Amino acid sequence: MRRRLIPPPEKLTVTDVAQLILGFLMIPLGLIILYHAVTRIPTVTAFVVGLAFLAFGLYRVTTASVRYGMLRRSRAKTRT
Repeated sequence: MRRRLIPPPEKLTVTDVAQLILGFLMIPLGLIILYHAVTRIPTVTAFVVGLAFLAFGLYRVTTASVRYGMLRRSRAKTRT
């Protein structure tokens, strides 16, 4: 599958903020699930779910930071 470049966002929306907040909430939740999966209830399902929450939270935060950086660069270009 070929990667396409997405255009820089024109403004920071409520959806962007919500995805960033949910991403930051998913990271500690994934760590808590992993901790319980390792120490208390050692099941494969709990381990996989903890890793999934952690990975998806990191993905969301990374994506949001990249998009915010694109927004800042596009705003800096329009000012100069």
